[in-house]
Amino acid sequence: LAVSRSANVWRILCEIYVKLLIILIQHWIMLTGLWEIPQRSLTKGVQAIQEQASHLAACIAERRSLIKCLKQLAKLFASSTACRQNKRRKKPNNWMRLQQVREWRA
Repeated sequence: LAVSRSANVWRILCEIYVKLLIILIQHWIMLTGLWEIPQRSLTKGVQAIQEQASHLAACIAERRSLIKCLKQLAKLFASSTACRQNKRRKKPNNWMRLQQVREWRA
């Protein structure tokens, strides 16, 4: 948000609004497709969304194609390990700790 290549105040303001809208759209996509996965990596999720940004932009004009594109992105989140945290033995992630607590209680 802090970097702009323009000296025009109105252009800078428009750039800020566009960047905020992009962040909002990324957040919505992560909430709908990635949030329910306990071992999710939000950083990797944002990277996956950014990789699909041109495809999303091409689909945005038509509602059906946009819905199809978002569903494919949600499937990518659910099926692949690309958006999941790496397992660590020495310093386990929070989702690993919660899973261990559930196993102990069972």
